[in-house]
Amino acid sequence: MSPMVEKRFASWRHRARRGIAALEFALTLPIWMALLLGVGDGSYFFLASEKTDRIAYTITDIVTQYQTISLANLADIVLAGAQLMQPLPTTITTTGSDTSSRLTIIVSSVYKPTGQNPIVCWQYSGGLVSTSGVGSLIGSPGSSTDCSSGGTATLPNGLTLNNGDNVIIAEVSYRFTPLFVDQFLAQTLYRVAVYKPRLSPLTKKPT
Repeated sequence: MSPMVEKRFASWRHRARRGIAALEFALTLPIWMALLLGVGDGSYFFLASEKTDRIAYTITDIVTQYQTISLANLADIVLAGAQLMQPLPTTITTTGSDTSSRLTIIVSSVYKPTGQNPIVCWQYSGGLVSTSGVGSLIGSPGSSTDCSSGGTATLPNGLTLNNGDNVIIAEVSYRFTPLFVDQFLAQTLYRVAVYKPRLSPLTKKPT
């Protein structure tokens, strides 16, 4: 084979290799992109889950440090808790320019009268955090101000109370929407935390 033919053959082989490499890259690019986006959404999901947990435990911890608590106190605590979700969004656009809350925070006081089932003494949800579409899984409170009546409480995680026990329960729901792969990870995160009041029972309805 003459030097000229060898040179042309080597040039053709080099171009063929480059063409194959480009073809392989084009074929595998969607796979690499899917993996990259999946890792991004997975990390985003774990961040949202961790923040939802933190809000529930932080709010319950703060509320149970009060000897008596008012609606104003609860409003401040709920608003402060919502700030822990930053920089994740706490609102979602629904129709046009209308928005609804991704974040729901509900604080309940549960008490067990002697020989009876636990009841919900009072419940609070408010501040800048809306509760649209998400209700309490613990139960509904009664109309009395001294916990003499109330709806039956459904305690989380198999929790049982002794006669006369009072606990504060914070429920936090967050409507998680992935950044990229919406159909796989979109869901509502729900976390609950339970603490006993430290200084005195918090059974009186806040005003």
